[in-house]
Amino acid sequence: MRPGDRILVQEDTRFFTALGATGAQEKVPFDTQEFSAIEAIARVGGLNPQLADPTGIFIFRDESEEVAEAVLGREFDGPQRLVYVLDLTEPNGVFEARNFIIRTGDTVYVTEAPYTQFSKVLGALTGPLGTVGAVSNLAN
Repeated sequence: MRPGDRILVQEDTRFFTALGATGAQEKVPFDTQEFSAIEAIARVGGLNPQLADPTGIFIFRDESEEVAEAVLGREFDGPQRLVYVLDLTEPNGVFEARNFIIRTGDTVYVTEAPYTQFSKVLGALTGPLGTVGAVSNLAN
């Protein structure tokens, strides 16, 4: 090895990434051989009760050509990016999430509930009005 040569370190740690309306936004290492989507959500603190939409849990994954063809029923040329959707409000939703195995490199994304977006817009509109009212009261 010469000075300036790079050393490539192979990362043996398997992980998934959690984003969105969960208890935490983080890269989560696997501490067991495999675990389900429901366990993945639990590991990051579950669904945020003030923000999360249990109908919109997405798992983003790079799939091999063979798996993509089997899932979508058509031919592809090379690996494909797929998005799996879980809905915990459906009668079978929790069972599906319990049986859906998370793989290393997956991204688990939980969407925000529609009312959360409405509340943010409403807060943005009424926030400045509250400030104006407070300043007006101080002036009097």
